[in-house]
Amino acid sequence: MSAPLPLRVGLVGAGPWAEKCYVPMLAGNPDTRLAAVWARRDEAARAIAEPVGAIVVASFEALLDACDAVAFAVPPDVQGELAPRAARAGRHLLLDKPLALDLDAARRLADAVGEAGVVSQLMLTQRFRPGVVEFLERARTFGAIGGRLAFLSGAFVEGRYATAWRREHGALFDLGPHALDLVEASLGPIADVRAAGDPRGWVSLVCVHEGGAVSDLSLSGVMRLPQSVFRLDLYGPNGALELDAVAVARAETEAGWPAARRSFVDAVRAGVPPAIDVRHGLRLQMLIDQATRATRRR
Repeated sequence: MSAPLPLRVGLVGAGPWAEKCYVPMLAGNPDTRLAAVWARRDEAARAIAEPVGAIVVASFEALLDACDAVAFAVPPDVQGELAPRAARAGRHLLLDKPLALDLDAARRLADAVGEAGVVSQLMLTQRFRPGVVEFLERARTFGAIGGRLAFLSGAFVEGRYATAWRREHGALFDLGPHALDLVEASLGPIADVRAAGDPRGWVSLVCVHEGGAVSDLSLSGVMRLPQSVFRLDLYGPNGALELDAVAVARAETEAGWPAARRSFVDAVRAGVPPAIDVRHGLRLQMLIDQATRATRRR
């Protein structure tokens, strides 16, 4: 039996995330082929496409014609507009987080994916690192009754990730999906989330989980620290269980990309979306919306 043909993936965007994540993940392997790149700046698209043999296209429609799946490395409002069009065209989706900048747009995207019957995967990068996977497996049987997460970064202050949408919407939209995803995976579904602070500075969340556990989350993207802090500590009758996600990322810099690619390709070939699909992204968006509304009431 001959090996299946590589999945042709088109890339929307040519910024730092496209260069750091999607190009090395999608090019130069037997499972996927980076077929085409479309971006607002043609020269940026060429800079990442030509070294790996991908073509640069002049329109989103041309990108759809050149691929079987689309990966998005653009701001959430752009993804919220374009991803439903890709789904309706029958293209599978690799989605960034958050899905969109408002809950209605996220719902429209999730509905478009469901109606089209295409496969989607949310690129929650932590979920594909072996150290995080091992931690979550232990957490499921650890019996924690509480948890504390801190995700503190200076990425919104300066550098390639200090983009306008991150500065305006703050930590809840950019760091929040990772944080909320990990505490739900560790302590169970969140039944209620309360929030205080300013997402553009420092925001604190208290989450009550369906099983009775409580978690405290502190998020900020404007901390000038020697290095970012991303740590989750679980506590229960058996002691403490600790995850230093920064240390895991440093030790497993490249390990997550092949795992994310295999997850997506296997899901497309089986026609069954992974657990962290667009519906999971919509759930995270609902929690972000609830927390955002809470901060505005204060």
